[in-house]
Amino acid sequence: MPTPSTWIAGLLRRMTWNLMIATTVLLAAPPRDLLASESRRTAVVEAVDRVHESVVSISSEKKAESHSRWPFSPEENQRPRVSGMGSGVVIDRRGYILTNHHVVDKVQGITVQLYDGTSVPARLLQFDPVMDLAVLKIEPPKALTAVEIGTSSDLMVGETVITIGNAFGYENTVSVGIVSALHRDVTLSDDQVYRNLVQTDASINPGNSGGPLININGELIGINVAVRAGAQGIGFALPIDDVKRVAAELLSTRRLSATWHGLVPMEQRRGSRRAVVVAEVQPGSPAEASGFRVGDELVKVGDVAIASPLDVERGLLDARPGHPSKVAIRRGTSESSIALDVRPATAGMTLAATSTSAAPDEAIWRILGLKALPVPADYVAAISSRLRGGLYVQAVLPGSPAAEALLQKGDIVLGMKVGQRNWETIRPDNILYVLRQPEAAQIEDAVLFVARKNQVEPRRISLGGALGTAPTSLNR
Repeated sequence: MPTPSTWIAGLLRRMTWNLMIATTVLLAAPPRDLLASESRRTAVVEAVDRVHESVVSISSEKKAESHSRWPFSPEENQRPRVSGMGSGVVIDRRGYILTNHHVVDKVQGITVQLYDGTSVPARLLQFDPVMDLAVLKIEPPKALTAVEIGTSSDLMVGETVITIGNAFGYENTVSVGIVSALHRDVTLSDDQVYRNLVQTDASINPGNSGGPLININGELIGINVAVRAGAQGIGFALPIDDVKRVAAELLSTRRLSATWHGLVPMEQRRGSRRAVVVAEVQPGSPAEASGFRVGDELVKVGDVAIASPLDVERGLLDARPGHPSKVAIRRGTSESSIALDVRPATAGMTLAATSTSAAPDEAIWRILGLKALPVPADYVAAISSRLRGGLYVQAVLPGSPAAEALLQKGDIVLGMKVGQRNWETIRPDNILYVLRQPEAAQIEDAVLFVARKNQVEPRRISLGGALGTAPTSLNR
């Protein structure tokens, strides 16, 4: 039988052992607050956390609408200024921001507010009024966080999507919804028609325009553009695959610095991943001289990793003739590096180089500075019942051959005369077909037959400059 002292010593040892076990369990078990916090950190929270630093708020001013018949009247000069607001998304850490064109159209004093509250002035760099996209440039105080760009090719009706933007001036407002429908065509006015939109019930309010629509992985899959007035839960976004194509053009070296590289990239699936490959090497281009081949996978341009065709232009933003850019490629199973030296766009650039790889409407915009939409015969029936349709002019690029020919929005191009031959123009590819005829390369100009207010007018348009190089856009 143990003595009292021995029994007390054993009791103390057991108490000490139990205390150690209890302490170990308490230390190993996470606090209840931590468990609750982890359970609340949903996929939506994670997605917003990945993107919010790439979202900006945009504010601007412009004069109120005028009802005066006289442009130089005192009332016209005293029009009050009204404030505008919108959203944007950072697509390059150097301060390139994507938004809607209507957010910054005809405004003054554009200001961008970054996610941390810093406000900086912005300038309108490039725009496409038909697609309703614009690129702003700011000089950020530090490198920005660019959004991760996804794809809209695999969007599913019913999948979760998220909007972030400057709704009614409340910056960084987050809303969650689903993809309600795909491939919607929406007409807001005679001047603005949208094609192939993503419909969502995530809240899109005034001020959200130009902001991101993202998926549950935090990838940009659309640019918010419009809401159906008078309806609830019906908003629309430009699908990112369409946006990437136009944004790559807006940031192209040809537009920004009048240089040419000759690479035509294309996004494609390779197994479970997306890759960017060379779809075409334009003849006589720097890319051809550097040894690029169709099928090469583009891995990196400069210090920019390539995940979409837009990244190729981003990687060449600072490229200048005489300073080759390093391009990492994957050819078959091997990787290598190629030096690509851009050259001035006027040196050796041909019609084939500017247009064969592009959609017809894009090519006409590049060559003639003309955005045109096919219209059926009933649009021009008042002129002649024999006409099969025409091309409705949606936009004219300042300084382009179309602008010099005095074409304007609302005109309908009915036909084209090159040399002694007349051609009808009822689709954009009709114009490209005419421009590729041998006689087009031998003459300085052609004639467009344009309907304006039910009257047909001939408009002489220059081909000499157009066939030598594509027109550049405004640099602001």
